[in-house]
Amino acid sequence: MEIKNNYCFACSQKNPIGLKLQFSYSDGNAITSWTPKKEYQGFPGVLHGGITATILDEVMAYAIINKGIMAATVEMSVKYCKKIPIGEEILARAWIEKGTKKIFYVRAQIRNKDKEVLAEGSGKYFKMNDKSLNLTISK
Repeated sequence: MEIKNNYCFACSQKNPIGLKLQFSYSDGNAITSWTPKKEYQGFPGVLHGGITATILDEVMAYAIINKGIMAATVEMSVKYCKKIPIGEEILARAWIEKGTKKIFYVRAQIRNKDKEVLAEGSGKYFKMNDKSLNLTISK
C-alpha cells in the first residue's frame, strides 16, 4: 500500500527529515523495520520517546490502511519497556484487535533482533473520508 500526495514525517520517502518508514503485511499485521540514527536520539545513544511513539502510531495506522481505509488517531497509549539503542535495527508490528464501521482498536509492539519487547502501543482510530484528505491509497 502506498499513499499518494504524501509528505508524512513518518512514512513519506520525499520528506528529507522524515523517518521514511516502509511497510509490509503478513497475517493481518502491518510490519516495518528501521534503524534509528543519532539525529533521532533523546538521551545519548537512545531513541527519543516521541519518535518511538511516532513509529507505534504509524504502524498501527498502516494496519488499518492495509484494509484500504484511512483513519486518524483519536487516542493512543505507549508503554516504554526498554531503551531503544541508536544504530540497532528494530521491528514494529501492529494488528487490529477490533473494528466497527467508524472506529478501530489497534495494538502494536516494537522488538529488537532478539525479539525482546522494547515498547508497546494501543490506539483508537477514527475512519476518515479519503476525499476530504486529498490522499489516495494505491496498492
